[in-house]
Amino acid sequence: MDKRSDESFDDKFPNGIFAVPKDSRVKVRKLFEYCQEKGITPDKLSEKEIEKFLDRKSK
Repeated sequence: MDKRSDESFDDKFPNGIFAVPKDSRVKVRKLFEYCQEKGITPDKLSEKEIEKFLDRKSK
């Protein structure tokens, strides 16, 4: 992934905030690659699709 791709991904979050629940982590690179393959932006993902990229921490 080149720097321009990284910047393009960041542009999808105009306020610069990547909010994540404290009990989860987001697999951001895999999310970006998935969106590129599908030709969509992260805000167009369904909740089911988003779940694929969450790494839930066990309590």
